[in-house]
Amino acid sequence: MDFAIENHGSIVQLFPLHDAATAWAEQHLPDDCPRLGQSWCVEHRFAPPIIDGIVADGLEVQADG
Repeated sequence: MDFAIENHGSIVQLFPLHDAATAWAEQHLPDDCPRLGQSWCVEHRFAPPIIDGIVADGLEVQADG
């Protein structure tokens, strides 16, 4: 697993689970994307294309619930 995804309604948290996933997030998410601890936080409407991009690049995600 490369990313854990937590859906909090209007905000989705993306947790990279190792260095390669962190590097992906740093390369593909905007510099002004909010961070909370080790996670990146995105609006719900932006999450599907980001998750699609993660998967398209050969990484795996695990969503909560």
